Amino acid sequence: MPVARKRMATAVEHIGAHQYQRRQPEQTQLYQLVERYYREFLDLMASRGRRLPEYVHEEFEAFLKCGRL
Repeated sequence: MPVARKRMATAVEHIGAHQYQRRQPEQTQLYQLVERYYREFLDLMASRGRRLPEYVHEEFEAFLKCGRL
């Protein structure tokens, strides 16, 4: 068996040996803090006539959706 093919077979065996485990971001402290206080923070900003830049808002929204089924 050529060396490249042997390496590929070994890599496939190694990958197949591990099962996929879903990450659970909702169980991290950071996620829980953001989920708990982000909306409240937005309301506070709005009450003061201020807003987050759109790209920051989009990042927070993406963070809260990331990994959630």
